[in-house]
Amino acid sequence: MNIPDKLKIFGHEYEVVVNDEVKTGNSDFGSHWLKYGKIWINSDITQHQQESTLIHEILEAINAHLRLDLDHKQIFALETGLYQILKDNGLLKEY
Repeated sequence: MNIPDKLKIFGHEYEVVVNDEVKTGNSDFGSHWLKYGKIWINSDITQHQQESTLIHEILEAINAHLRLDLDHKQIFALETGLYQILKDNGLLKEY
């Protein structure tokens, strides 16, 4: 999967930034900032990790927009399952 520069989530445009200067708080992989409309992904991780991180941050944004109150463990489980299904069934283009 190519990591897009921008994507829309519920009509809100997010800039997707991939670099090695990610300010991620508690994570070394990525972060999403609803307030600023940004998703950061660390460029120092593998392509597969970047793809999985993008899915994770999209789920974080959905969680925030819909006020689902999912905890991080639940989001991580959804990310892992969804990424595996997409990869195993050829639904993600190879880079």
